[in-house]
Amino acid sequence: MRALISVYDKTGLDKICKVLTSLNYEIFSTGGTLNHIKNLHIKAQSISEITEFDEILDGRVKTLHPKIYGGILANISNSKHLEELRKYKIEPFDVIINNLYPFEKVIEDPNSSEDEIIENIDIGGPSMLRAAAKNFHRVSVLVDPNDYKWFAEKLISKTLSLQDRKKLAFKVFDRTSKYDVNISRYLNSNFDEKDIPEILKISQNKLFNLRYGENPHQKSGIYSNTNEGVANSKLLHGKAMSYLNFLDADAAFSSANFFSDHTVSIIKHTNACGLSSNNDQLTAYQNALKGDPISAFGGIIGFNTEVQTDTAKEISKTFYDVVIAPSYSDQAFLILSKKKNIRLLLSKFSKEKYEYRTINGGILFQEKDNQIEKVSDWDFVTKSKPNIDLYDDLLFAWNATKFVKSNAIVIAEGKSILGIGSGQPNRINSVNLALSRAKQLLTEKSILASDAFFPFPDSIDIAYEHNIKTILQPGGSLKDNEVIQRANQYGISMIFTNKRHFSH
Repeated sequence: MRALISVYDKTGLDKICKVLTSLNYEIFSTGGTLNHIKNLHIKAQSISEITEFDEILDGRVKTLHPKIYGGILANISNSKHLEELRKYKIEPFDVIINNLYPFEKVIEDPNSSEDEIIENIDIGGPSMLRAAAKNFHRVSVLVDPNDYKWFAEKLISKTLSLQDRKKLAFKVFDRTSKYDVNISRYLNSNFDEKDIPEILKISQNKLFNLRYGENPHQKSGIYSNTNEGVANSKLLHGKAMSYLNFLDADAAFSSANFFSDHTVSIIKHTNACGLSSNNDQLTAYQNALKGDPISAFGGIIGFNTEVQTDTAKEISKTFYDVVIAPSYSDQAFLILSKKKNIRLLLSKFSKEKYEYRTINGGILFQEKDNQIEKVSDWDFVTKSKPNIDLYDDLLFAWNATKFVKSNAIVIAEGKSILGIGSGQPNRINSVNLALSRAKQLLTEKSILASDAFFPFPDSIDIAYEHNIKTILQPGGSLKDNEVIQRANQYGISMIFTNKRHFSH
């Protein structure tokens, strides 16, 4: 019996090699792996003794040889295969142990050169693994060091089954397919993607199972292909995150990190119920809470800056399920961690370019709504114009609509949300809801922003009744002229942004 071992990750190699030797396997190996095994005082031979050819091209060519692949791929129940093995003096391999160059880790390092990255594209490894996995009826192939222990126990007890080998083969093709996707992604990243991809490549590794999904009867897990973002956040305090916790934490962290000042986002059911930017974090939190203090109870808070002590003191006065931030001051963490039922997450924001949604029979793919807004792109369509000192507030209000489910109406002032109308089947309901929530906070500087156009002037009537002086909307309705005329009639400043921010 023969085993071929060629690995980058040498974890657990000593134990599996000792077991193979004790069971009278001949071990063949390559390069650094061969030296490692010999240093363990375990007998091993170079594959050059089989191929009668040196490893060449700085190790790019080692195992790529008919005497290696013939020994891996041969079907010994096939008489023709047996005849050819005898003719070419090829002996079969029974066990293949291989893992791949760390391509994924190398591309994550910003200091890696293109030459280093290219050299970490493994060729012989995937080829050998795939060959062995194809022939799982006879050959055992191991790509994961975590499998060494149970595999060795099966060998010793002589209980290794066909299903065991099939399971190992599955892991090989699972690993190599992800490996190829990551290489493809890297190579494609060197080019500007003008169109959406012809083939959608999704490769994510499971981080862990979740207790359940949106409801207790639904199984769920969380996956990632990076080490950043909410999916890879570190739980510093509190019980394990749920499926819904992750969804809401993502909404909170994403909305907070869209803005540059200290920004605090309070989320309930993936909708912003409070959002505020300020050069003072405590003020930003207090203003965010004003947006809807009732809905904030049991919600998720997202920060784009380190949570400060004074802010933590205020947070501790209200029950929240999760706080997510890039860091916490030592004192802030001590204050918040005294609350038993709060989860404290540490996360590095990952700015994603694309998003996916499953539908029956397929996947929807699109760019994320990350575009930076510019006032210069807007049209000021009414006789009344807003003062230039309102422009920062206008930009905040308009950007805030991105984080509210359609139909979305946002009432904002001083870079803070005062009231929200979200997810209503018609826009006038959203207008009424947003204004009713903001009623006690409204001033003449309050701004009403709509994520899509007004199909009729009726919403303008309601805005006027609440003394709204400034309205932002995309424009584009068949009744735009009627809407503009109604705004002019009331002396309202109306701006067309020429862009929609639907979020379904």
